[in-house]
Amino acid sequence: MFFKKTIAASAIAMFALTTAAAAADYTMKFAVSHQAQPNHYMYTALEKFAEEVESRSDGQIAVKFYWGGALGKVESVLDLVREGHVEATIGSDGHAAPYYKEIQVLSVPYLFSSRAVAWDVLGGEWGDAFADEMGKKSGLRPLAIMENGGYRHFSATTPLNTVDDMAGLKIRTQSNAVHMSIVKSLGASPTPISWADLYTSLQTGVVDGQENSFATFRLPRLEEVQKNIIMDGHVYSISNLFVSEKFYQTLPDDLKTVLHEAAKVGLDLNHTLSVQNEETDRAYLESVGVNIVELSNEEKLRFREKTQGPALDLIREQGIDPELLQSLLDAVDAAEARHND
Repeated sequence: MFFKKTIAASAIAMFALTTAAAAADYTMKFAVSHQAQPNHYMYTALEKFAEEVESRSDGQIAVKFYWGGALGKVESVLDLVREGHVEATIGSDGHAAPYYKEIQVLSVPYLFSSRAVAWDVLGGEWGDAFADEMGKKSGLRPLAIMENGGYRHFSATTPLNTVDDMAGLKIRTQSNAVHMSIVKSLGASPTPISWADLYTSLQTGVVDGQENSFATFRLPRLEEVQKNIIMDGHVYSISNLFVSEKFYQTLPDDLKTVLHEAAKVGLDLNHTLSVQNEETDRAYLESVGVNIVELSNEEKLRFREKTQGPALDLIREQGIDPELLQSLLDAVDAAEARHND
């Protein structure tokens, strides 16, 4: 009897969802490359965003998720979003750089001294202006620049205690010129390898290490093949909640406002859960034998001195708008002043 009631309840719920989507004036197809996870800084925040969109729009906008790469890999989905065939997705700065090279300014090493400064800049006036410009020029509008597990740290098969230990290592990176510059400046060899091949490449010695946040490190269980992490925090890791600019511009102003308000709620939850997840992830990694080294301010400064100048030079050489870069640096300075008073 219970089984029959459960089936009936599920059928009623599915019918209600289908009816709601059919009644909506707009449907947002939202593609996500990974499976949904409970109490996760990204997926729980996205579900909250969807809930807020549907509620605040009084059902005028329905959000339909396609989890687990159901609509394709991130790179192909971004094209679908730009063309307006898919309304939303998430993607890193590295994924978006081919469509809007200026996003690489967010990869400047050791740019944000704290999460508070990063949240202030990316969620404030600078972030809003950046989103408008990126939407117009690339077709991808970041409704929210979300935290992707916190700061990126280096890991390796060999002990990492100081900046000198990076020399000579082969480090897997994304196909991101700034990330590769950071690795080169540390005396290591950047080696772009696909995410799908990362675990095997570390296991077989194709590369000696990689760089990611604790949360991303855990996804493919890298603790099985990497036992050393140095908390240098070279880049604040982001993942953008992208909406199709074509879709965005079809909306009346009141529904555009709904998207922005919902994104703000999702972003706040993303920040809260990311901090919590990072603490849990670190505790787990240490419990299974991963050696995690925290750096003194002096040692972090050595990392910064080796990497930031060359990265800034590279960004300027790529023809990225110098005014945009300077506006970011100015916004960071202003946020630093506010948070250090």
